[in-house]
Amino acid sequence: METVIELVRHAKAHSRDRWWGRPDRERPLTDVGMDQSRALAKELHSGAPIAKLFSSPWTRCLQTLDPLADTLGVHAVEEDVLGEVVSLPVHDGGDAWVTSAWLGGRAVGFVDRVVTTYAGKRVVACSHGDVIPALVALVVGRDGLDVTDVRCKKGGRFTLTFSDARCVDATYHPPPD
Repeated sequence: METVIELVRHAKAHSRDRWWGRPDRERPLTDVGMDQSRALAKELHSGAPIAKLFSSPWTRCLQTLDPLADTLGVHAVEEDVLGEVVSLPVHDGGDAWVTSAWLGGRAVGFVDRVVTTYAGKRVVACSHGDVIPALVALVVGRDGLDVTDVRCKKGGRFTLTFSDARCVDATYHPPPD
């Protein structure tokens, strides 16, 4: 019995430079990002049935899943562990690997919970460009998969397939056209 998590990076959002002085949590998608989210909804909806939608509570992630949520007639469940962090509670001289380890570590608990709760089903989760590579690297490293690139472009996604609690495949899908 395989469980699938479609781990989506939010679509193209307004640049931080143009959003200066306003809360980054509220930074929305651009028109291009809205087009990406609609195309992504079509792609995801055309696959196996989706049991649940999860999202970072940040506006750009919620907006990325809105077209899919509308199609399914549901709302995405907000998960803080899929969000970015404003300040990191763990420090080691500012080394980037500590941030990645912390982000991946807290998100892997979410993945483990989803795999247990939604065993044999397919779920979609939307997150950010710092969380997704850390999480994918942690899962494929833990489960011994040969994945050499964990980068994920805006609007792209990884399909993570689990057999019981072990990730058996991690396939990258670029953003839709």
